[in-house]
Amino acid sequence: MRTLMLLAVVAGLACWTAPQAAQAQVADAINLTNQAVKDLTDYPGEGKRYTAYNSPEDFNKTWGADVRNMKKANGELTEALAKAKAANIDKKGIQLLEMAIGYGNASEHKEQRLSAQGALFYLCKANNQEPKDICEKVPKYGSYTAP
Repeated sequence: MRTLMLLAVVAGLACWTAPQAAQAQVADAINLTNQAVKDLTDYPGEGKRYTAYNSPEDFNKTWGADVRNMKKANGELTEALAKAKAANIDKKGIQLLEMAIGYGNASEHKEQRLSAQGALFYLCKANNQEPKDICEKVPKYGSYTAP
């Protein structure tokens, strides 16, 4: 009888902590994907012909098309993919993360960023639009643009 009660308690704890662990995995995947999107963002030209070196602090900044940024973003997206698969999110979100990693391997930073933004939509959907500061900026429809 005691063994049966102990087994019931352990099973109850496992059921209670599994959703919390999955939510933490999705939140980590959201943060990693958002950071990858930021790394892949181009210089904000504001419709004018500016170079990326308008001020001394911009001189050492690298932007989206830099190969180092694509490699860094690929690492973040790979980690986000592992966390998303562990949390068992929607197949479309996982597919978009895989596409983003593939585009990064092909050195296509804009496609990589757009696929990562699309994946971010599904990650936020799986996490009930949390965290709000990231998920409220994710496009819900139409074309994806630089954040």
